[in-house]
Amino acid sequence: MFRRLGLSLPAALLSVLMLFPSVGFGQEKAEGTVVSTKLTACQFKPGGCEGYLTLETKGGAKPDQITLKVALGTPIKKGKEDLYLPALRGKLVAVSYVTDKSEKLVKSIEVLETGR
Repeated sequence: MFRRLGLSLPAALLSVLMLFPSVGFGQEKAEGTVVSTKLTACQFKPGGCEGYLTLETKGGAKPDQITLKVALGTPIKKGKEDLYLPALRGKLVAVSYVTDKSEKLVKSIEVLETGR
């Protein structure tokens, strides 16, 4: 009985992982300067703003711009300090995000320095 349980448990776990892949597997990172932000909602608490940010990255010969969705509750940090989405304009940031249904969804934002 224990042998059958020992064989079926790993198989069940593998099936669950295949059906519901972890967000961490597809997580990507980008670094660049925030050129614009657009708010869709904001509450005055840490992680209380949602909307979009446009990030200018320097990946090749010319800068690229990517637009990322920032969901309510997304941590935005500069060291230990919490920041709000509109305060990111002109700042150099490191962003972790996942692509979900062809939309880039931010998981965390860290301000590196002032930028422009």
